[in-house]
Amino acid sequence: MHSGASGVFKGPTTTSSMPQPSGPVSAPPPTGDSYFTDARRGEVSELRALLKTFPVERSLTRRRDVIKKVIAYMTLGIDVSRLFTEMILAVEDRDLVIKKMVYLYLTTYAQNSPDLAQMCTNTLQKDTSNDDPIIRGLALRSLCSLRVESMVEYVLDPLRRSLGDSNAYVRKTAVMGVLKLHDLNPELVTELTETVRGMVGDVDTMVVVNVIRTLNEIKRKEGGMQVDRKEMLGLLNRIQEFDEFGLSEVLGLLLKYKPQGKEEMFAIMNLLDPVLRTSNSGSVLGTIRCFLKLTSSIPGMGEMVCQRVKPPVLTLVAGGTPELVYVLLTHLKHLAQISPETFSPDYRQLYVRYNEPSHVKYLKVEVLGLLANEENGLDIITELSEYVSDPDGKLGVLAVRAISEVGCSDRCLLSGGQGGIGEVVVEKLVELTGLDVPHVSSAAASCLKDVARKHPDMRGLIAPVLPRCARAITEEKGLASTVWMLGEMGEMITEAPYVLERMVDGDGWEGYGGEVKISLLTAAVKLFFKRPGEMQGILGKCLVKSSADATSQELHDRALLYYRLLAEGGEQAEAVVAGTDQNVDRARKFAEEQDSETFKRLRDEFNTLSIVYSQEEKHWCQEEFRGFGGRTDVSEGEVKVVQDAFGGSVVIEPTSASLPPPQQQQQVGEPAAAAGDTYEDLLGFASDEPASVTVAPPSPPAPSVSLNPNFTLDGGSFQSMWQSLPEACSSLSPSTGSHTPNSVEDALRKLSILTMASGETAGEIKLFLYCQEEGGGGVYLVQVLIDKNCEPRVASVTVKTKGGKEPDTVMGMVHNGMGNVGF
Repeated sequence: MHSGASGVFKGPTTTSSMPQPSGPVSAPPPTGDSYFTDARRGEVSELRALLKTFPVERSLTRRRDVIKKVIAYMTLGIDVSRLFTEMILAVEDRDLVIKKMVYLYLTTYAQNSPDLAQMCTNTLQKDTSNDDPIIRGLALRSLCSLRVESMVEYVLDPLRRSLGDSNAYVRKTAVMGVLKLHDLNPELVTELTETVRGMVGDVDTMVVVNVIRTLNEIKRKEGGMQVDRKEMLGLLNRIQEFDEFGLSEVLGLLLKYKPQGKEEMFAIMNLLDPVLRTSNSGSVLGTIRCFLKLTSSIPGMGEMVCQRVKPPVLTLVAGGTPELVYVLLTHLKHLAQISPETFSPDYRQLYVRYNEPSHVKYLKVEVLGLLANEENGLDIITELSEYVSDPDGKLGVLAVRAISEVGCSDRCLLSGGQGGIGEVVVEKLVELTGLDVPHVSSAAASCLKDVARKHPDMRGLIAPVLPRCARAITEEKGLASTVWMLGEMGEMITEAPYVLERMVDGDGWEGYGGEVKISLLTAAVKLFFKRPGEMQGILGKCLVKSSADATSQELHDRALLYYRLLAEGGEQAEAVVAGTDQNVDRARKFAEEQDSETFKRLRDEFNTLSIVYSQEEKHWCQEEFRGFGGRTDVSEGEVKVVQDAFGGSVVIEPTSASLPPPQQQQQVGEPAAAAGDTYEDLLGFASDEPASVTVAPPSPPAPSVSLNPNFTLDGGSFQSMWQSLPEACSSLSPSTGSHTPNSVEDALRKLSILTMASGETAGEIKLFLYCQEEGGGGVYLVQVLIDKNCEPRVASVTVKTKGGKEPDTVMGMVHNGMGNVGF
């Protein structure tokens, strides 16, 4: 054995023949991630020993390594709180890196241990008076981050002193410290809040930005920070001094300012104009939102705003990451809907590039359809036709729809003459119906239906290809559209009855979906009035098959309706089935495109996710997380609706004026016939006057029944009891908002009212519930039906009981639970 090895190699030696190391073995110094991988037993004790020699250690690298090791262990979740005393002594080190790490350690363990927080308070207070402003700011930030309510009084004096510090870094840190203390004890920082309010004119823009953020959070319930004319003009005159993040805060503040006249409005817009030349998309979109907000009450100004902001928006769309380009395109689409003629000359900049991601391609195709007019329509149709055969099926379908949108656009003056855009669109769609690509031919047939409704003069070009389409198209939506057109244009097609006959008589009837079968039934009835001799037998077969079909309740009911109408007389049936004009005037839009009120509200939420989602903020963001740009007041007689991020549960807070007089409210326990009469009036069946809601949720009695949360009931027992028990009480109640079975179930489960079964269809939501009185008492069965076809929606609640004496009270508890989701 070598002479130097005895003190280095420590391990069990069981035989004399074991090989010995030839020299001293030493561990390499920790580098990189080794701080997080070396976890020898007793390391915390070794660190304590090293920290005790920390004040006399001269090597800066070794001192840093010791503190790094402590922080690494803390990050891994190892409890190193035993080193708190030694770490407090280490904070006296002059090295800034060591101070930062020690401050991190102190604030981490002080939050969970107030006793330890008391130990480090004096040290941090001392550092807030250090000559170095960086150390003063770091110490103040750490002191405010202790988040211990009992320590607030020790923080007030350093914080008050730092708000007037000569260094901007210390001031901006102190402003954020006021917000941290406000979360702990709002009453104690009232004076400091007023001091912060006076710092909105600070010479340093970072301090001003922190002031805006802090006051927005503190005054969130009041709608955020408010500014007067002098303060706003002062901020706008310094607008170019702010960075992109500061610009966003200032622009958000401007949204809440109302100019005193047009001159001031134009002055503000002139001061904001240089921001449009920045390369930051957030600042540009924020400025556009301010422009739209300022000019919203002046007719025609929206087009002028779009004209001014077009160059910077198109420049930003031409570059940037795909994610950024997608968001910009959603805002460009919104602007194009405001003023399509403004962006129409630049349609070539929105052509799809081969190397772009799919989501960007999809959005560009949609925008191209919006920009078409009589000058560029042919070019856009030619370009979109190239995308139809793309391997990406969704892109091909969107391209077909965009071509159809060009044909339906009122900006394209369609004509049936040679070379007219309308003729080009129809010919292109007819050509695509013959393409041997199922999704493309189906989409083309669906789009032909829209063009035929918007422009009846084009039906002569569409009708001849419909028999071929009925044989070739296999997808349900396209085939249903083709059958619908056969019923509308059957008098122009010689073989139309025979096409329908093959579809009804053939073996394919069972393979058709519900949408195709309904279209077949409707087309057969319509064509019967135009060509009764040829269609009489076909219509009879179609009615028989439809009424016997068990796959679609809607098909069954419609077949019975048509049969009864025909039994009453042909003229009456024709007036009902074929009397409504299915065409859409050229100056109008389809129903789904006419929601102008929602579009106006989305305009007020420009530069938010509302534009990306095409939904108002209330539909995807909970109220406590919304911004300050929307409404914060609710006038008398209105309701405030709050939905979760997925459009689920709804909370309605009606004011007193929203409830009808007591004599109009239905009483709990009224006979079912009275409820039915009220429901009939609600739908407007009993009068020609517009339907009005004359019922309201009954005033629920106090929930005096204690229910058993562990009660269980099997499905068979529930069904037999429901069929045998009489109805105890029932009620109707209107509601506002959208609901799901899960949201209603969750609300009632909290009241120990459990769910047996639930489901949702296109027309209603149905739930079967049950509960039992505590102590093995009476059992209650509840049925809840929510009619989604009414406006507002109507919820019908029926209660049956076996041995229970409080059905009215249980129904009141059901209404209380449902009250949390919009009833």
